[in-house]
Amino acid sequence: MTSLVRRALAASLLALPVVPALAQAPYPSRAITIVVPFPAGGPTDASARVYGKALGETLGQPVVIDNRAGAAGTVGSAFVARAPADGYTLLWGGTSTLAVAPGLYKSLRYDAQSFVPIGMALRGPMMLAASPASGIASLADLPRKARDGRLTVGTAGTGSIGHLSTELYADVAGIKLTHVPYRGGSPAITDAIGGQVDLVFDTAAALQPFVKTGKLRALGVGGSQPYAPLPQTPTLQSALGKPYEAYSWFGLVAPKETPPAVLETLRKAMAQVSRSAEIRQVLSDQGVEPGVDGPEAFGQVIATDAAKWARIIQQAGVTGE
Repeated sequence: MTSLVRRALAASLLALPVVPALAQAPYPSRAITIVVPFPAGGPTDASARVYGKALGETLGQPVVIDNRAGAAGTVGSAFVARAPADGYTLLWGGTSTLAVAPGLYKSLRYDAQSFVPIGMALRGPMMLAASPASGIASLADLPRKARDGRLTVGTAGTGSIGHLSTELYADVAGIKLTHVPYRGGSPAITDAIGGQVDLVFDTAAALQPFVKTGKLRALGVGGSQPYAPLPQTPTLQSALGKPYEAYSWFGLVAPKETPPAVLETLRKAMAQVSRSAEIRQVLSDQGVEPGVDGPEAFGQVIATDAAKWARIIQQAGVTGE
């Protein structure tokens, strides 16, 4: 009797329809959001939208830009750090949010380890420029005129890349400069043109239009190579005869623990977009250059810059608001 029951049960099981396991939808299967932690309309937002459009075309899904500004970019960055690690919420991270903020703000709700790099989109060197009213013709004039901190340097604000680039330059050059913080780069540039401050430290992309029209005098750039739009301007490193590098960069990162397969899809798409002739032309037109190639190199830049700026923040006594 038991044998008959077993045979009947086996036959009934074999007769049941086979139900396949639910297959996971291939990534991406819906829209991807790139969080830009700054207001819409600025250069950071513009670059994210250019890349977002191209990435959407490459991946075959819409890419939506979500501007979450606040607290120098840390609000939007913290939002992504806490987002589901599924590849559908990414961060357009930059020097200030990934390399500076962790060393500047004690109560930050994320750090560089909260994210995994996908790819650097672009970078541009910082530039030191002089007001024509300052009488400074070249970097050689700075040691004499900077005695007792008499030279003033305008930047986009305390803890900005311009501010930290200034502190780094003063440290390497062995001179004293007086920092004048502004609420953004534009008013600092305006006051430098008007002679209210002697110098201004900002991105080369922001300063080069005023250099070309003679409203400012370029003294040096923070890149490892001459700046293409102003090739006659020396690098600060060559002028100092000592290591000096200061870049502003942006790229795409994902929350940590994002699945490797998803990351690989994003990395391939980012690499394809970054190498396209169209994107490279857009970057050239904006006065910036393509970023370092590959997620590993991007991760190394984040780590190196984070250590460098943390040292300068501590050494100069810079405090975040």
